[in-house]
Amino acid sequence: MLKGPVGYGRLVNIVMNGILGFCISIVMLASIGVPCTPEALIQSWFSSFCIGYMLGDLVPIAQVPSRICQAMGTHSGAALYLMSALVLGLFFGTGILFGNAIIGCLPTMGWGGVIGFFVHYWTTVAVSAVVLVAVFLWLAQKIASAGSGFDPAQAVSNDK
Repeated sequence: MLKGPVGYGRLVNIVMNGILGFCISIVMLASIGVPCTPEALIQSWFSSFCIGYMLGDLVPIAQVPSRICQAMGTHSGAALYLMSALVLGLFFGTGILFGNAIIGCLPTMGWGGVIGFFVHYWTTVAVSAVVLVAVFLWLAQKIASAGSGFDPAQAVSNDK
């Protein structure tokens, strides 16, 4: 289940969404003025992780950065890494924020509250998520490679 290329992708998804969920929860709790108690952090992390993991499992977003780089004609590893941070950060940050806005705002404030909350905090979460992916993606990839026994760099070099 967690071996080979599929396991690698699943492990990157688990690690990155664990990190994103935790860090975005701290950013959001601070932004909205909620005390960062263990209970609030656990609740926010859990919903953020579940939303992010589901999105990463259902949407084939991992291939988008390399396709963008190919379309731009760049083959630099640094460009791919930065494009990955941008695309994945925006995708997961947006999805996690919108999902949490539905969970937190819809029952009491309706769709207007969901959209207002989302629009108000989107920039904060999007920037935070892009930075977090840029900082931690390499770690998630190392952990996933060790856990799955799959090294994408070696697989690419074997294809040549």
